[in-house]
Amino acid sequence: MKKFYLLLPILALVFCGCRKDRLETENLRVPRLMVETRGVTYGNLGGQVVELPVSGTRIALQKEPLVSEFDIVNVELVKVDMGMALLVQTNETGARALYRGTVSNMGGRIVLTINNNPIGARRVDGAIQNGNFYTFVEVEDEELGQLVLDIKETIKEVQDL
Repeated sequence: MKKFYLLLPILALVFCGCRKDRLETENLRVPRLMVETRGVTYGNLGGQVVELPVSGTRIALQKEPLVSEFDIVNVELVKVDMGMALLVQTNETGARALYRGTVSNMGGRIVLTINNNPIGARRVDGAIQNGNFYTFVEVEDEELGQLVLDIKETIKEVQDL
């Protein structure tokens, strides 16, 4: 019985050493969808104020993300009538959160952040029911393709955790 107690810490170290708990991606790009706070700054609801890089628009955000990196399954660069945009696709949990967030924040903004840095914002003009979030981003056109590839790689690693 005493031998068993001596083996227990060794087994714990062996199995803890096998666990994958850090991301291996070099160009880590963690996407999140954040909701604007509108007139509510008391208690725990107030988050940080962010500034979009090109337009300089300042937006106060809630602390918790509307859709986290664990609920984003894909990001694509798409051509729409007004130019190039990012399509952020979510899983079922993310789609429900996006629907609830767009219904309850009509007229507010949803901000796409990468590594907690805002790169795009979209005003909520209707409920998003299908989990597909389109937004224009304030990133140079030359950098967009690589950004999307880096986000896809990060999403893949996050889903494998």
